Amino acid sequence: MASLFDYYKAYHEMDRPLLQWIGVVGCISFPVLYVLRRATSGTGFDDLWWRVPAFLLCLGLALRRWWPERLKPFYIGYSWWVVFYCLSFLMSYSMLRNHGGTPFVVNMVMGAVLVVTLADWRNSVAILLLGYALALLLTFALDPEPALPRDFVFAAAGSALLVAGGALSHHGQKKVELERMRRLYTGLAGAVAHEMRTPLAQVRHALDSIAVTVKPRGGVNWAPPAQTDALMASVQQGHEAIARGLQAIELTLKQLRPESLSRSRGQVLSAAECVYRAVDRFAYDAASHRAHVQVAVQSDFVFRADATAMELLFFNLLKNALYYLPVHPAMVVRLTVMAAPTPSIVVRDTGPGIPPEFMPHLFQEFETVGKAEGTGLGLSFCRHVMRSIGGDIQCRSELGRFTEFTLSFPERQMEAPELDAEPVGVALAGRTVLVVDDQALNRTIARALLGELGVNVIEAEHGQHALDLLQAGPLPDAVLMDVNMPGLSGIETTQRLRALPGEVGRVPVLALTANDSANVQAAAREAGMQGLLAKPIDASALQRALAAAFEGRVAEPAAPAPVPAPAASGPARQAELLNLARLDNFERLGMLHELLPHALLDLRGHLQAMQQAAEAGQADQVSERLHALVGLAGEVGAQALHARARERYAVWLEGKRPAGTAWTRELKELLEASEQALWRHCGVKAADPSAPVPPV
Repeated sequence: MASLFDYYKAYHEMDRPLLQWIGVVGCISFPVLYVLRRATSGTGFDDLWWRVPAFLLCLGLALRRWWPERLKPFYIGYSWWVVFYCLSFLMSYSMLRNHGGTPFVVNMVMGAVLVVTLADWRNSVAILLLGYALALLLTFALDPEPALPRDFVFAAAGSALLVAGGALSHHGQKKVELERMRRLYTGLAGAVAHEMRTPLAQVRHALDSIAVTVKPRGGVNWAPPAQTDALMASVQQGHEAIARGLQAIELTLKQLRPESLSRSRGQVLSAAECVYRAVDRFAYDAASHRAHVQVAVQSDFVFRADATAMELLFFNLLKNALYYLPVHPAMVVRLTVMAAPTPSIVVRDTGPGIPPEFMPHLFQEFETVGKAEGTGLGLSFCRHVMRSIGGDIQCRSELGRFTEFTLSFPERQMEAPELDAEPVGVALAGRTVLVVDDQALNRTIARALLGELGVNVIEAEHGQHALDLLQAGPLPDAVLMDVNMPGLSGIETTQRLRALPGEVGRVPVLALTANDSANVQAAAREAGMQGLLAKPIDASALQRALAAAFEGRVAEPAAPAPVPAPAASGPARQAELLNLARLDNFERLGMLHELLPHALLDLRGHLQAMQQAAEAGQADQVSERLHALVGLAGEVGAQALHARARERYAVWLEGKRPAGTAWTRELKELLEASEQALWRHCGVKAADPSAPVPPV
């Protein structure tokens, strides 16, 4: 009953004056209709003493404004009993005691209409059923000649149809309203995200420039150490604020596109690792807030899910809990992982709790509790994520004591998470790597992937820049060197580096290239490189190669991904065209909308220039543009375009060069299909050529 009443209370949470007006109408209609009926008929059952309580109950409803303050919290509960007595019980009881009749059928149906208007469908059903049942019970107990008139059956059936129609109408209206709000939020959030990401990227670039100027690597500080450290701390605070902004943008966009979640795109995850990762990566409003979050692993388990979606789910729950930390400074948020009795993760906070009246609709879209700035999408997104993997989420709360969310996972044995064939035995966190690439986008992606491993990054735009940095010191632990660069190539830069005396000439170098043919691998080894990484950079391959370089070993290059078999359309076609895992990782890192629009524009430019060079018979230009197309397509997740361009490039390098430009049309069609798939998957399209390129 308490749960049922919560729905009724939530139905009237807008504090509408409808109940008061119903009270006024009842105060007038009950006595007036009684007088009219007795004056015109004068026979039948006299229900005066049943109408007097109805009049008094309606009077109390109408006089809400004059209720004592201590009684006003009970007004909604009082109204439930008024609706039950006056509109359900009294109307049906009068019908039964008068053995039917048209006026009583009209009264009974009108009462049902008002019940449907004044209560949600659950309470409408309860009020009508209880009222009719009580009326039947009293009729057979008090009437000397009880009977069940046919009019009562017809009126009750009509009331049932009214309730069903009202429920369907309300559901349809709510569904339309939710869809309208979702479209409005999606358009607004997309526009805000687009407008915010570029300035945030520019601010981040400005902070990086300040950091380099204030504390140059190998140079002399321009200010005393105390002032330098204070300014660097401010720069770090700026970076953290930007990270929170990008995380909030990503979270909102993912909540508005829950249909993009797919169980088939999931991977096997460790529950404990998933929780630790989310807790460590969450953008806390203050560093001190991290101390209020605890993780307890009673027993770990594995499950299959979208890693990004699960991380965003925990971000949602942490954000909701820590929102109340300023007013509950002693609050603790505890995440508990347990495999028995059922696989589950419990997120419990000792905050203010949730009022009982909000619990029934807690997971509905656009419902928020106590947060004026909330979108009301977070918990509905959490439920969508859990149900997409065959699990669920429930909430238990006690006002003033705690709130507890339980994530339940499917109960079945799963294979253990796949591990790398070569375990990484060298700690990478804290190491420093110099990334040398003439393309800013490639450097940004490498910086992000290395940052995931805890590696510090220095950047150089060309070979000579790299040599200058290395000679100035301090030395990095390794160098990632693009092979194909204007001026000094990666091979030539490495040869000059190896000719330098001392430690600088022995720094490990890993080649980065879109052309990992046997000839290039041989040239890299002869130049003194310790390994080779094919573009696009794979995070696992990067981790293994760096670990091998630090140990003095040479990591074998990973085999290129096979060309996907063509699919006709739909999700299969989208999965064929795009590297979805790579794109989701970009989105998690806040890079997706920052980099891809201009990268797509660059791909168009490379393809157009390649076609023009092919028409003009400029073989060197075709080779250069095809090489750029292979690397860039792979980096941005256009895997089908990358694989086909890679095949064409390999054939081109072997001297098997087709005549004309017909072969380029296939690449153009793949690029167009990839752009459409990117737009459907994550709302990204090529940038306006006239728009400024954001710093990366």
